[in-house]
Amino acid sequence: MDTAASTSAAVLSSLPSPRPPIREDDRMEKWGRMLEPRSRDAGGNIQMWGIRAAKVHKLSRRAFKGIPDRWRSAAWLALIGNFANADSERLLALSADYREALERHSPYDIQIDLDVPRTINGHVLFRTRYGLG
Repeated sequence: MDTAASTSAAVLSSLPSPRPPIREDDRMEKWGRMLEPRSRDAGGNIQMWGIRAAKVHKLSRRAFKGIPDRWRSAAWLALIGNFANADSERLLALSADYREALERHSPYDIQIDLDVPRTINGHVLFRTRYGLG
């Protein structure tokens, strides 16, 4: 092995692991205290999230500061439930409708296939063609 390769390998192995943004840990804790489970399925998994009544006044400010990746799905469910004024049965029905709509083909599929690699190719859900995204 030449010296340049061994030097770069030594430098790469000494780099620290990537850290989340500075305030991400604090935001994860705050969102964890703000959101609460509203309903669970038969297996005990959380189906619906809600916003604690004492924390509703902080919702808009925290949402604008950023929702941590860990809480994003739960936050969206809570926001939809909060602003749609829908009960859990109606939200589950909307969720089923959404999943069915994902399976249907759209006249925009070709354009989306062209645009995604050019615009958000670094996102984890779009790294493979026809991946989860």
